[in-house]
Amino acid sequence: MQLGAIYYFSVCLCEVPSGYLSDRTGRRFTLILSAISLAIAYSFFLAADSFALLAVGQFFLAMGIAMMSGTDTAFLYDSLLSLGRKTEYAVQEARAQKYGFAAASLTSLLGGGLGMYDLRLAYWLSMAGALWMVLIAIRFVEPKIDHKSATQSMFKTIGQCVGALANPVLGWLFAVMILMYCLEHITFEFYQPYIRLMGFDWFDGDNAALVSAVVISASMFGGTLGAAYSVRLYDRFGIKALLVMAFLFQLAILSGLSLILSGMMLSLVVFRNFPMAMISAPVNATIAPLVGSHLRATYLSIQSLSARLVLSGLLFVLSRTIDSSQSLDWINLSFVLREALVFGLVCTVLVVAIAPAQISKAEQKS
Repeated sequence: MQLGAIYYFSVCLCEVPSGYLSDRTGRRFTLILSAISLAIAYSFFLAADSFALLAVGQFFLAMGIAMMSGTDTAFLYDSLLSLGRKTEYAVQEARAQKYGFAAASLTSLLGGGLGMYDLRLAYWLSMAGALWMVLIAIRFVEPKIDHKSATQSMFKTIGQCVGALANPVLGWLFAVMILMYCLEHITFEFYQPYIRLMGFDWFDGDNAALVSAVVISASMFGGTLGAAYSVRLYDRFGIKALLVMAFLFQLAILSGLSLILSGMMLSLVVFRNFPMAMISAPVNATIAPLVGSHLRATYLSIQSLSARLVLSGLLFVLSRTIDSSQSLDWINLSFVLREALVFGLVCTVLVVAIAPAQISKAEQKS
């Protein structure tokens, strides 16, 4: 838990500065640094013989993830914009996410299987992947964008991004993505105690790595399906209806897990990533034309950071509703999940109620 805390704190620390770095120095340079940071992280994990070295590895892992967050999306949009193909953005973003989820699903199984024999094997493969990322990023071509932020401070850039939220569409989508992030991760945070409470013998001991890998792989497969159908659903129903469907889907998953302790309900975890994957490309396609290239990565980083902070606060509040002297039995776990469900229902109703009329115009621009 301490190593997890170091990771999340480091992500929060690096998130916005990495977005500013991307807007100021370029997408290619930031993605190269991201890949190098990941390679350094895995080298520390492999060499670690103390908590301190593992903590350093967690920091570089967080730095690599933070530098990629927002920059990869901005890089794709700016590249298509430079080529005069920005209308393809939603399709290409969904395609990238589909293959990303599919690869994560397969490699999770591979890593879990190897982890049963030696956890270091999974890190060796991750190291190879990070080094391959470095070579790919070096071959990228920097898109031609307006670097207005090249001479302005990070705080001024942040101020402009915050000011952009005055746009009703951006402000609404900002709130929507934070809420969806929270609902998606609540399911993830509690799936392990849910499995433990079902008393499966194969969850303990040497099988733990494989069990965790299977659950994660299944959820990534759900994300693959969501990304594959996202643009099709977006074109048919529009962004507002698509978001409502995503929220209802996520709430259905949460309600099933909160009401019944059953292996059948556990299968809902397979679709944990489905709603977010279903809306990510359409939402990014709506946001991108409304935020300048010189602000885009910073804006997306602020959105990501805000979602992490809100989730952190929500989990803290939920944790305070349980007596720390009691074990996390089904009664307590079900109570926490039902609290989260009520929170999700209230927020979903509010989000739908305040949806701006301008959202349809934003869709036409994108």
